Amino acid sequence: MAMPADRLLDWTTRLLAAWGFAPDDATYVATGLVDANLRGVDSHGVIRLPAYRARIDAGLVSPTAEPVVRTRGAVVRIDAAGAQGQIAARAAVEAVDAAATTHGVGTAVVRGSAHFGTAGTYARALAGRGKVAIVVSNSEPGVVPFGGRDPLLGTNPFAFAAPTSGDPVSLDMATSTSAMGKVFVARAAGTSIPDTWGVDADGNPTTDPDAVAALLPAGGPKGYGIGFLVEILGGVLSGAAVASGIGNMYSDLSRPQDVGHWMLALDAEAFMPLDELTARMDALVAEAHAIAPAPGFDEVLVPGEPEERTRTQRLADGIELPDATVDDLVALGERFGTHFEADAR
Repeated sequence: MAMPADRLLDWTTRLLAAWGFAPDDATYVATGLVDANLRGVDSHGVIRLPAYRARIDAGLVSPTAEPVVRTRGAVVRIDAAGAQGQIAARAAVEAVDAAATTHGVGTAVVRGSAHFGTAGTYARALAGRGKVAIVVSNSEPGVVPFGGRDPLLGTNPFAFAAPTSGDPVSLDMATSTSAMGKVFVARAAGTSIPDTWGVDADGNPTTDPDAVAALLPAGGPKGYGIGFLVEILGGVLSGAAVASGIGNMYSDLSRPQDVGHWMLALDAEAFMPLDELTARMDALVAEAHAIAPAPGFDEVLVPGEPEERTRTQRLADGIELPDATVDDLVALGERFGTHFEADAR
């Protein structure tokens, strides 16, 4: 089914408010989830709501918890203190933006966190404030190391964004070939996956999403190396859990996940006037667009453009939700008195 984005956002916001989130917090978390769906990153959209609720039910995340922020010069340290990951990340964005505005550069670490949606959400938010930003997060093991058979690291996303005169240039990628959430989407939709995404319990590539035991690093040793860097920045440096110490979001309700995030913000005005930086960015984008497309391609795009085009299309046509996801949302709606209208149109 295709559901209009505004209706999905309204329902998700009301659901989160029914869970006990303050109005502003409910709107913020819901906006991030629905924006992920709009941008085609369905693995990080409303499909995550049942898992979020399970961790709240287990007492591992609190809708009313507030992150603890400590700042020393340009360095910010945040303890999520039981807050939802998006709420902890929002606190980091605010603090690192202020630090960068004052010092020209700001960096923040978050420990004790949980799933925070898409890393690109926060990088783009900082770009919208005139910052060049990098955001990373570690996650529970689900990716085999290059040359290994058992999972060591998580999908460990890496995102950056830089301002232009229009939409920011932005990259948001898992350091695995695919995000595990995309495997969940395929399971929900009953579709196969490329054999480059993951391996079964014996370490063999598989096209069956139900057989995936672990994911593969993107680009072999290169993705493994970047994933290791993310583990250091997001996990080791922040004081959060590392590798096997991280609680599994779906299968381990006995302990907090203790995920770690890291953010870096560079204030454009510390280097040159913002108008000059955006003009230089625009020129770089134009040069990329001017490259002749290779056979099989219509044009050359810059990072972030495919997602922006998907967002425009889905705002017009609605967000497709697999039947299994609709069933989950209907069940959540019934439980919390926020009826989910499956026949959205």
